[in-house]
Amino acid sequence: MSLPTAQIRWLFFDLGNTLVDETAATETRLQEVAACFERHGKRRSVEDIRSALREASVEFAPRLITAAIAKLTDDVELHRLIAAGSHYRKELEAPYAGAQQIIRMLSSRYRIAVIANQSLGTPDRLTRWGLMPLISACPSSAEIGLEKPDPEIFRLALARAGCMPEAAVMIGDRIDNDIRPARLQGWRTIRILQGFARFQSPRDRFDEADATVAELAGLQPLLLTETT
Repeated sequence: MSLPTAQIRWLFFDLGNTLVDETAATETRLQEVAACFERHGKRRSVEDIRSALREASVEFAPRLITAAIAKLTDDVELHRLIAAGSHYRKELEAPYAGAQQIIRMLSSRYRIAVIANQSLGTPDRLTRWGLMPLISACPSSAEIGLEKPDPEIFRLALARAGCMPEAAVMIGDRIDNDIRPARLQGWRTIRILQGFARFQSPRDRFDEADATVAELAGLQPLLLTETT
């Protein structure tokens, strides 16, 4: 697959499981969820919880961990206790290997932005990882009060960038949060097969990305090769 790179001006990246590796934080939370079940007299293995997360992703659940816990117990109070007793530890996140180098190469040709559903402090985290100097715009959900797949966050991103939809590419892992909403607004899209969203399957043509890569490194030949 190829993209008409001569027409593209901006690349908009998701963060989790796109630029940022959430594996360590996710695995730690799986262990905490299993320990919470154990404390409350129920046994659910880490593999049980991982399987439930995969099912939740396949079903396009908006909040994967919430949907996964619901698959493992129909006890509403236990669900509340498990959710409250396990935590996602953002300090365990880190950029994927080579992320800075790839973004640096891409920024020599395109403007780079981030559109992400993230907690407060996204610019600080990007600065700590050495990515912020390469990023021209960063509309993050907690800072602006909007979340993907709300079309308004995509419109706001374009307005801040001064970019037309046909000159924008959304790069992300989730069909429901990244690919579909961007395509519905006339953007081009690249799906990256990382995280639990790699198990999602397109439901119609708006779920189909213009291109798909297995990892970040796949962006270099795709976007730095001249096509019309």
